[in-house]
Amino acid sequence: MKLVIAEKPSVAAELAKVLGADRKGNGFYTGKGCCVTWCVGHLVESVMPEAYDPRYEKWRIHDLPILPDQWKYEVTGSTKGQFDIVKSLMDRQEVDELVCATDAGREGELIFRLVYMQAGCEKPFRRLWISSMENKAIKDGFANLRAGSDYDRLYDAAVSRMQADWLVGINFSRLFSCMSDQPQNVGRVQTPTINLIVERQRAIDNFDAKPYYVLTAACTHDGVDFSVTRRVESEAESAALLEKCRGRDGIAAQIQKTKMKENPPALYDLTTLQREANKMLGLSAQQTLDATQNLYEKKLVTYPRTDSRYLTADMKGSTEQLIRSLLTAPWLDPKTKETYDPERAGTDRLINDKKVTDHHAIIPTVESLKASDRLPVNEANILRMIAYKLLTAAYIPHEYVKTELTVEIEGEEFKTTGRMVTEAGFKEVAAQLAPLLVKPQKKEGKGKGKGRGAKEEKEDTLLPALAEGDVLHQPDLSSEKKETKPPKPYTEDTLLSAMENAMKTLEDEDLKKEVAGAGLGTPATRAGIIERIIKTGFIQRKGKNLLPTEKAYRIVDIVPEKVKSAVLTAEWEQKLEQIYRGQASRDEFMEGIRAFVTELVDSYKENFAENGKEIIGICPRCGRRIFEGRTNYYCEADRGVCDFVIWKDEKFFVSKKKPLTKPMVKALLQRGRIRCVNLYSERTGGTYEAYVRMVDTGQYVNFRLEFPERRRG
Repeated sequence: MKLVIAEKPSVAAELAKVLGADRKGNGFYTGKGCCVTWCVGHLVESVMPEAYDPRYEKWRIHDLPILPDQWKYEVTGSTKGQFDIVKSLMDRQEVDELVCATDAGREGELIFRLVYMQAGCEKPFRRLWISSMENKAIKDGFANLRAGSDYDRLYDAAVSRMQADWLVGINFSRLFSCMSDQPQNVGRVQTPTINLIVERQRAIDNFDAKPYYVLTAACTHDGVDFSVTRRVESEAESAALLEKCRGRDGIAAQIQKTKMKENPPALYDLTTLQREANKMLGLSAQQTLDATQNLYEKKLVTYPRTDSRYLTADMKGSTEQLIRSLLTAPWLDPKTKETYDPERAGTDRLINDKKVTDHHAIIPTVESLKASDRLPVNEANILRMIAYKLLTAAYIPHEYVKTELTVEIEGEEFKTTGRMVTEAGFKEVAAQLAPLLVKPQKKEGKGKGKGRGAKEEKEDTLLPALAEGDVLHQPDLSSEKKETKPPKPYTEDTLLSAMENAMKTLEDEDLKKEVAGAGLGTPATRAGIIERIIKTGFIQRKGKNLLPTEKAYRIVDIVPEKVKSAVLTAEWEQKLEQIYRGQASRDEFMEGIRAFVTELVDSYKENFAENGKEIIGICPRCGRRIFEGRTNYYCEADRGVCDFVIWKDEKFFVSKKKPLTKPMVKALLQRGRIRCVNLYSERTGGTYEAYVRMVDTGQYVNFRLEFPERRRG
């Protein structure tokens, strides 16, 4: 008997139907010589540190790093019942072969392998690898099962990712929690993602708006009104131009016309679909993934967790037929059926074998033509988006003539652009999607119109027929003061883009080439990462915007650049892909992770005593160590032996309205004096800058001001 193990109950049910396993048992289906069962997500997971050694129940910095020699796993408590069912089926004497039918990707492979090993199974297994849940795709997949060993490298990459995440998450969470005396949750991918959001918010908070002025000349020619503009940086320049040009005629000094062609965008990969669903519908990345996964399991779209936007050459004929068939779908706009000409569509631009890895782009299936009109709203919206993306991606380009106009008034140039569409092409089809989408209802009091995350396309001015040298009679001039705008907060759309393209902003060109194509996480994991940092309180949603909490600022400020850097985790993701491709060694990768964790932990441990307390510095009186207390920084020596202490509410600093921070104390102990800014003056009420020197009398610790000598000219 053949035992088929799927990832989810819904997938197992579909596989069972195709295979004829129509008898339902407790946690499985049987029939026609096969048995179909399922996992429920991860049935098996890594154990916590205390399972390796009871002493790890307490979080102590000197127990770090924790580096298991032999990895241990355990059955997830909430799903133990299903694991027992799967194991009992594996153990049946009549079962002589297994089929791994979990999702065709890294995590799916990991789910199956961990269950297989935890159950102690040694029976041979083969792999089902499909990109569609249509009956034909399932039948073809079972007719072409591959040896399980063909995917050993995929498992190597998957288990390396899991173990690397464990090493980083466990060790760094404990390290920085011990250092800050507050629980800290550090993750290999989540911490750099939090850092992106914190850095953006700080850029917004610290943004210094600069004024500028836009001068507008409102013109009329042959009964057509239009405007030309000019930007200047100062009010004086704006006023001077108004004085110079007001009441004067303008001349069409330069007219440049260019034929432009805009090709349609490529098909959807998961990230692009999530971004557009967030922009158009306000859906979170996780909501989009959930809806698309449901559509996949209902056989209406192809495999969602893909990073490709192209199809393979062998799909050319079937895709052309699919496009024709889609035009009969009842859920399309009737206008699309009338205006879309399949003879003008072509699939050549969609085909690129080199840009397809494990799975091709997301497209609808033939089954989608029969999609129920009772689909949940999110699923109906996503299905239409995927269908229209296929129709537009295969359609003809959008063509127009772009006109760049320069008008001179008293020798001063004002400019504008205009366009005349000569072929609407794919944009006419794309515009037919929006009316079909059911937008989520906005909560009362949130305002009307487009959401903040919506990106409006700037419309070009409609220009009259002009020739160079034409006179424009006394344009009406005006000036409007504006300010430069700060960066916008991240939305899920823009955050997904930043995670995907984390390496493109690198200044080191060699490093940029080395990690090209890598990003923070993968298309399959980014939605989960965003949801996790929201659920754990690092980030909060405000409308479409993602904003950092105080917890986010704390974690970003305490961890070093190495841990919050996008470069490091992107390099790791690239190495994991190389392991899968057979271009890198799993052992070397894991050894590198262990060395990195050990080096970073040890660099911090040097600053901690055996009792776990951080060493702030060396006592200037007796040479022993200084520790931080609740109200002071004190020498470890017994009272009476050495009573050196610096109080946190030291009157000198209180009078200067300057909080005495730990870094300041460290610098004072190391150098004897520090440079301070924003010291309060009781005499003037203002602030000033000076050096503060620590003076130890042997009985008291005093502080005095020192002012740098001014150089005489």
